[in-house]
Amino acid sequence: MQDADVPLYLHAEFLPNIRQITLYVSLPRTANFDGIRPDIQLSESRKAVTVSLSRPFQYVTETIKLPARVSEGSGRALKTTSGTASKSDPDGTGDPTYDFSFRMQVDPDEEALASRDELIDEYAPWTAEEMSTSTRIRCRQCEHAFLNSSLISESVDQGPGESRIPGWIWKDLPSGNWAEMMDFWHCHKPDPHEGHEKDEKASALEKEEQTAQTKGYGADSHVVAVSGTVFVDVATFLVAETDCTGLKKGNDEEQIHNIEASTQRTLDCTNCNAIIGMEDPVAKGWRLLKASVSLNTNAPRCETDVAKWEVHPTETIVAAQLLELIERESARRFVVHCGQKSGLVLWVFNPDMRYSNSSAGCAIMAQQAMKVFYQTSPDVDELLHPELGHPSPLSVEELELPSMIFEAMSQALTKSNEMLPLSARRFNEWKVGLLSRFRRGEA
Repeated sequence: MQDADVPLYLHAEFLPNIRQITLYVSLPRTANFDGIRPDIQLSESRKAVTVSLSRPFQYVTETIKLPARVSEGSGRALKTTSGTASKSDPDGTGDPTYDFSFRMQVDPDEEALASRDELIDEYAPWTAEEMSTSTRIRCRQCEHAFLNSSLISESVDQGPGESRIPGWIWKDLPSGNWAEMMDFWHCHKPDPHEGHEKDEKASALEKEEQTAQTKGYGADSHVVAVSGTVFVDVATFLVAETDCTGLKKGNDEEQIHNIEASTQRTLDCTNCNAIIGMEDPVAKGWRLLKASVSLNTNAPRCETDVAKWEVHPTETIVAAQLLELIERESARRFVVHCGQKSGLVLWVFNPDMRYSNSSAGCAIMAQQAMKVFYQTSPDVDELLHPELGHPSPLSVEELELPSMIFEAMSQALTKSNEMLPLSARRFNEWKVGLLSRFRRGEA
């Protein structure tokens, strides 16, 4: 039997709340491992472990980097403890699986234990601060450009009295509860001081209302697309229709993904017909989906420079939307759907975890993710709008996604579930999955 016939699978999860790392060691189903236990060696840096097997599989070994540095006592604990072992045959093939799990304490001085503020610019990709006047947007699939290039600044010298063509202005939109906060302020603002005449009060109130509308926090104010400006939120770019090129309005009513705005239509790439965004009648503009585009945030300095285009995984953008809802609504359970009858119920068990594993295609360094419990819901409307006298068993928030983004998120959850050790794939009636999180400084 060769090494390739007996691969080891290692998976480590960092649990910051209890300051522990759980290490899973899974043995393959290709041989009888009764009585065989893994031997674990901790590296000098205490940031990696090497796992090997005893005879007759002494040639089987695997190394994994840990999500955080563990304490000095962890090495001794691994030698003295047997860990937790499980043996199962889930599909009845007669080939059982062997899983072991070990707990290691994290070093008290480990930087990963430092408290972090989950601010929007830390978990959302592509904020306005990262953009420049020459930033460009194109289709992720066929590289077709969407922003009107005539608005990008020219880099050539100009003579006296000539003005430069303005470049793009990028602005971050406020959080989703901004309108509610402004309505609250408008309804509960302090009364004018007593002793003033009625006409003075009316004049002051009228002036205050005009100021509120001008500054954008009046009761009836809302964001409206402006030519030359790109408004950025967690999942989309809001642009004026006149600033776009290479997009067409979709004609298929089945592509409409927003239940509340029945007049909303999708925006498709004229080159490859991929869905790039949707109309926003309220904002009088077009919303381009971050999950459907790639960006070049800095123009090449000279003709020989190659433009660097960035993309972000769809699951990372969905994770950012969930994190924004957690921060805004203090919710952890969500009904996620694409306008269809069925959908998924997500329970964000841990919004900020770090893990590493030895499976093929995974990065060597630790990854940041959300740990999500999920299950299929055959009728999402029943959970969101239960009949009178039949309250929903769960307190949930709603997240509606375009169909292709919902499908990509579902596939990411399924793929991550299959990546986990068998003993860690379920929690009661829930499946367990991971959604990758965006980390500043990573494209």
